[in-house]
Amino acid sequence: MPVLGQRAFILAPTTDKFVALANEEFTRKIDLTGFGNGWSKIRVALNYAITDTGGGNITNTELFVGLCSGTSFPYGSQQTVNAVGHVFGSQSASTWTRNAGGYFSGGTFNVLRKVGVTLPQTAAVGAPTYIFPSTASPNRRGWLGVTFAQTATTVAVNAFTEAAVSTTSDVWYEHFAYVTNQASTPFVVSSGSETVAITNSNTLNPGASWNNNNLDTVDIYWSNATYRLEIYAIALEFTN
Repeated sequence: MPVLGQRAFILAPTTDKFVALANEEFTRKIDLTGFGNGWSKIRVALNYAITDTGGGNITNTELFVGLCSGTSFPYGSQQTVNAVGHVFGSQSASTWTRNAGGYFSGGTFNVLRKVGVTLPQTAAVGAPTYIFPSTASPNRRGWLGVTFAQTATTVAVNAFTEAAVSTTSDVWYEHFAYVTNQASTPFVVSSGSETVAITNSNTLNPGASWNNNNLDTVDIYWSNATYRLEIYAIALEFTN
């Protein structure tokens, strides 16, 4: 069961509440009144951090950030109705490297669509180095965003994380909202300067019937049972 807690930060809010996932999944139905399944773009953004290991790497772990159909059978289910998203890492062959600056980096990823236990559509191109903040002192919240741009037959999934230089600063709510609402490649505000986020884009081509089961739910899955994913805020940005 997800754990609720709070952590102290330098920037506002200085005491922030979080929901922590440990081999768990968070789903939240989206109010698509006026949109239906006719939206053209949705960005899912997290204000988050990963529990610090104290020096070691994290292995065999995946973070799924995506959209699914309904809350009953999301990405982590054996009976997934329809889920599309970006998987950072892999439960079978990934290493999240802990860096001296107190953050994790990793380049294993996949863009996929999942129905039941099958992956009818996957795409993985290039080898970006994604950056994930940790709870190492001083505590810092980070920014991660995944953008979904759909047409009648395709969905392009574009993932962003901070650059390593940004992890030295806490991404508080004002900056979190600022980054999330930027139209294309976001910039993360850090210590008075802006640093471009790491980005990678892949397009799935499931065909004209790919979206028969509407993507109407935010879906966050974290597979590690030992080191938690702490989520301080989730924000969505829509384009009809």
